[in-house]
Amino acid sequence: MKKKFALILSLCIGLFTSCASSGVSPEQKAGNQTEIVIAVSEHQKEFYQVVISEYRKLHPETDVTVEIIPWIDNMPTEKTEKNRKAVKDMQVQVLAGKGPDVFLLDESDSLLPDIVKSSYNGVFLDLNTVIDGIKGLPLNQTVVKAGEVDGKQYFLPLGYRLAGIAVADDTLGDFQPSSGQPDKFLKEVAAHAGVESFRNESLMKWYLPGLFGTPVLDYEEKSVTVSKELQDMAELLEEGLGITDENAPELPDIMTVGDSDDDSFAMLVEGSFASGTDIKFLPFPNGEGGINAQVSIFAAVRANSAHASEAGEFLAFLLSDEMQGSTGWEGFGNGKMPSVVPVNNNAVVPALQYKFALGAEEYQEDAAKKAEELFQLTQQVTTARFCGYENSLVRRAVFMTDGSQSVEERLEDLKNELRFYFDE
Repeated sequence: MKKKFALILSLCIGLFTSCASSGVSPEQKAGNQTEIVIAVSEHQKEFYQVVISEYRKLHPETDVTVEIIPWIDNMPTEKTEKNRKAVKDMQVQVLAGKGPDVFLLDESDSLLPDIVKSSYNGVFLDLNTVIDGIKGLPLNQTVVKAGEVDGKQYFLPLGYRLAGIAVADDTLGDFQPSSGQPDKFLKEVAAHAGVESFRNESLMKWYLPGLFGTPVLDYEEKSVTVSKELQDMAELLEEGLGITDENAPELPDIMTVGDSDDDSFAMLVEGSFASGTDIKFLPFPNGEGGINAQVSIFAAVRANSAHASEAGEFLAFLLSDEMQGSTGWEGFGNGKMPSVVPVNNNAVVPALQYKFALGAEEYQEDAAKKAEELFQLTQQVTTARFCGYENSLVRRAVFMTDGSQSVEERLEDLKNELRFYFDE
């Protein structure tokens, strides 16, 4: 297969299994060999290296090529410009109905930053036509539903995160928050703990719209709505209250379970075992009487792919118990697994237990107990959304400006800027 994009890696070199060990003879390659191309977000390439290598062993008749979608930072370097061009070239190909067969993406990639809009625009295949293999899997159906658009499964959530507050149990006592809105919840927990704010409170600026069950962008109605509750939370975060003492780790703090860029919660729990401190996780309420999960890693298949059935087969394998179930995480002892909460329910406890214990035999029991506790929390999720694009829009509009306008004015400006977004 020709190298169509600037950053293409074959599984026959580099990170992946060599052709010599694939078991594919020259005769097979010349005959009925099927080729599929999988585009992988740079942040997830090590994890998918393991999965794809295992898939190739089981399917020597399928020649898998991997294209790495580079992560683009804001540094004005030659590498950044090269990456921008590579991603732009990929976008042109994809929008022309060409390019990779399978996309394994996360919210950090800039190839298809608004996955929901891309679904409405006909870029992706309805996976219900090719993923019969996952129907019997123990997937978190609330999270899976986040990939539905008009009843069609255009993208498949693979992992998600929950935002909340981590609190030492002796600090919590019998206290249970009663507030149903994120801003009031934040104030209530801070008041109970006797702090003005939390060290990582600014973390919420990255995830603000995703705290709520109601989206900012309504693709069906083609409307932009900023709720009063979201504005209240943005104003609270904009106030910039005093920071708690960094030398007092026992104080509560903002944390995320399953953040693909941050293992702070896992490290906090790991440290608590030695001290005998029990850490509780209080998830942010979503304003609708429940908890909102934010989809952060997901998969999709190109709408006109000639290898849709093979793509569906690969996705079923990716989500299978063999790769993500009760024994699946044993193959990731090298640290090549993502930090997300897996959408396969059988994978949640083993994945979190591994993260919390990090191979320490003496903490396995404590880690398993805490992992099970958090698994039960994931089953209380009532809403799941892909919020990455909304999060970036609101963060730029509210928190990346000079602050000369009020939060309300900045959000109103954002709405005006997005008036024609759905028609683009």
